[in-house]
Amino acid sequence: MHLQQITVSGAAIDLTHLAPIKRNATIEVPVKIKKSVPVEFFFSCHCYSRKLMQGETAPPGQLIKEGSPSNPRNRVFDQTRYDLSKKLVSLLDDLIQTNGYVSKTRKHNFFRVTDAGTGTQYYIIMHAKKISEPNRPKSLQVIVESAYPDDPTKPSPHPNGGRTFGQMLGEKWI
Repeated sequence: MHLQQITVSGAAIDLTHLAPIKRNATIEVPVKIKKSVPVEFFFSCHCYSRKLMQGETAPPGQLIKEGSPSNPRNRVFDQTRYDLSKKLVSLLDDLIQTNGYVSKTRKHNFFRVTDAGTGTQYYIIMHAKKISEPNRPKSLQVIVESAYPDDPTKPSPHPNGGRTFGQMLGEKWI
């Protein structure tokens, strides 16, 4: 379920821009076939929050709870991530339209863009999976696991090869 808003330090923060979206994307399957398929995108709270540093306590009213009650993972609201998250849908639309290049980490895929307004390098980490359920057409689901600006104090994702967005989705289709 998508949250419409959260409260941070007593103020309502609108999250409607991170509601799930549906698009059609052209996938490229290894046998050189291209086809348009439905793709649904979901966004995690990592698009507007960050991990607490060791020994750090979240400022009052800025704690973001993630995970189950039995395995909570506390995070803190991050204004920069939140501001950048407002551009996520248009960046994903551009990625689909241009069939842009995505790289791979050990677990996920990512792409990097430069924010034209600030010159900030912005990483968008995601993973895709095929949805095949009875009485529903096959589709793909992309979870945007995280989206964050480059931070010189932590390592950037390191690419292990890459391919187009359509090729990445095609790998999940077969």
